[in-house]
Amino acid sequence: MKKSLIPMIAAAIMLSGCGLSDIKEAISAKVDEKIEEHSIEKGSYTQEQVNEKIYKELAECKRKIVFDGVVSTEMVQNAVYGARYDRPDIFWTGGFTVSTDYSTTTLECDSVHDLDEKTLAEMKADMDEALDKVVKEASGGATDFDKLLLLHDKLIEMCNYDYKAAKATDSEDIGFAGSSYGCLVEHNAVCEGYAQAFSLAAQKMGFECGMVCGMARNEKHAWNYVKIDGEYYWLDVTWDENATENNELGFVPMHKYFLLDDSRFMKNRTVESDVPFVPECSSMDENYYVKNGLYLESYSFDEINSLMNEHCDEGGLDIMFADRESYDEAVEDLMKNGSIWNTDVMKSNVDKKPGYFPDEDKLGILTISIE
Repeated sequence: MKKSLIPMIAAAIMLSGCGLSDIKEAISAKVDEKIEEHSIEKGSYTQEQVNEKIYKELAECKRKIVFDGVVSTEMVQNAVYGARYDRPDIFWTGGFTVSTDYSTTTLECDSVHDLDEKTLAEMKADMDEALDKVVKEASGGATDFDKLLLLHDKLIEMCNYDYKAAKATDSEDIGFAGSSYGCLVEHNAVCEGYAQAFSLAAQKMGFECGMVCGMARNEKHAWNYVKIDGEYYWLDVTWDENATENNELGFVPMHKYFLLDDSRFMKNRTVESDVPFVPECSSMDENYYVKNGLYLESYSFDEINSLMNEHCDEGGLDIMFADRESYDEAVEDLMKNGSIWNTDVMKSNVDKKPGYFPDEDKLGILTISIE
C-alpha cells in the first residue's frame, strides 16, 4: 500500500545520492512499520467504525475517503475486502491505496474502467432501478420458498453467463461481470455477479443471505446461502443457469442447486479462508425437490411411473433420491435393465426415446429426458 513519508525521511533520501535502492527500501519499510505502530497506539477508530464509514461512502460511489485521524492499514484493508461479502451493492471498486500523514488517513479506490464518481452514481441509480423491479416481481411469491424461487429464476432468465469474462485475466476485460451491476443491468455475469445480485435482492426482501467464494470442481467459484425459518440452505444460481428451451413451455430453468444441505452441496467444494461467515446447512425441508414431490426415500417403479405421468408434457423430469443406493438402484432398473420402457409414458409414446444424464455432483438426482 502507498503511504506518504514524513518530510524528514523524504529529505534524507534526496540527500543520499543515487544507486542506493536497498537503503531506500529499508527506510520505506521502517516508515511503514512506524506508521502502523503509531496508528495502533494513537488510533481512535474501531474496526466497526472503519467498516461503517468505508461501506457508506463506497456505496455513495466516493473514490476518496478521508479519516480525521490515523487508521491502521490493516483496518482499512479489512473493510475494503469485507465489502466483497458484506455489501453486494458496492459494484465498482478495483485496486486501492492507503496513505497517511500522521494526522489523517486517506483511502483512494480505483474504479473498473477508471470511471469518475458522477458516472458511477448514474450507474448506481440504474442498478437500483433494476433491483427494485426484480424485487417487486419476486416478492409476489406466497411463501419464502416461492419468493426465493422467483428471484432465482428471474436472475437466470434475465442474465447470460459471460464466458469471455470468465476466461479473462485482466480486470478491465472482466469489467462488471463479477458484480451485481453486471447481472442486473448489463445482463452478463460470471458466478460472482450472479451471487452478488442474488444476495443484494434477497437482502432487500428481508432475508439473511450472503455470498461464499471457494473452489468447486477444481475451479474458483462463488455461490450463496440463505436463511428460511431459522435454517440455512445453499444455492448456486450459476450452476442452475444452464436452462433449456421447451417447445411448449418456453423457458425452463434448472433447480438442482436450489436450497440444499451440506451433505449434498459441499461434496465437491471448499471455502476460501477469508470468507467471514460459513453457515451450517443441515435441513432439506425447503429443498426444491422436497417441496415439489420429486424427492423419494427409496426407489419404487410405481412412484417413478406416477411421476412420469404427471410430468409427461415437460420433456422429462428430475427426481432426487434420499441416498446413493436408491439412485443407483433406479439407474440400474430403469436405464440399464430397460424398465423405463414399461412406464405408461413410454408405452403410449413408442416413437420417443428415453435417456438420462449423469449425476456429476452426486446429488442423488436422476434426470430423465424423453425425446
